Amino acid sequence: MEVWYLFIAAALVGFFNGISPTGITLLVLSLKNQKNIVPALGVSASFFLVFVVLGGVVYFGLATWLQNILPKDSTVDHVLELILAVVLFYFGVKIKLKNDDPRELTKITFGGVFVASSTVAILEFPLSLPYFAMLQQIHQARVSLENELIALAVFNLFHVVPLLLLTFISLFIPDSYRWIFDWLRLKIMVLGIYLVKFLLILVSLIGLIDGVGHLAGHPLLPF
Repeated sequence: MEVWYLFIAAALVGFFNGISPTGITLLVLSLKNQKNIVPALGVSASFFLVFVVLGGVVYFGLATWLQNILPKDSTVDHVLELILAVVLFYFGVKIKLKNDDPRELTKITFGGVFVASSTVAILEFPLSLPYFAMLQQIHQARVSLENELIALAVFNLFHVVPLLLLTFISLFIPDSYRWIFDWLRLKIMVLGIYLVKFLLILVSLIGLIDGVGHLAGHPLLPF
């Protein structure tokens, strides 16, 4: 009976963890035409795929295996960290709207939404503390591999349920209220671009500080 408690816990934690402000923001942006929800489904698909893959990497220890490929005390990883930091800083400075009017951003496709949402999901994954807590509980439950996979599948399925619900609910919103989506989309595009720039530059600066500190033999950050 214990395994059923694990599945129920995975479903509940997954559902509430799936109420993601970034995911909902991307969903609103992709719902330019509420009668065509195909692009919006790219948000759910991307979050599902990213969390399945990265969750599996963390749970089954592949990240540790990849880390062991590099020699101990190698500077390669810190050099790569610096390169990535510089790239992020460049995009943080250069990124901007392609049009002066955000309302002109009319090309919204499933593929474009999927790629953009996958990028956001990858950045959000390390901050998903409930997911890591659930992975720990699954590991501590000492169940069979089959039940481990079922628990992980249940979590990831319920993780995208909130986004799927909002996507399908949008089909039933009366036409007289659809202006709300347009208003939200405009505000998100105007303000969101500055938030993305800030986050990219912040992450790049942290990477630069950490990489330089390790290479100099005096780490400035405790990680």
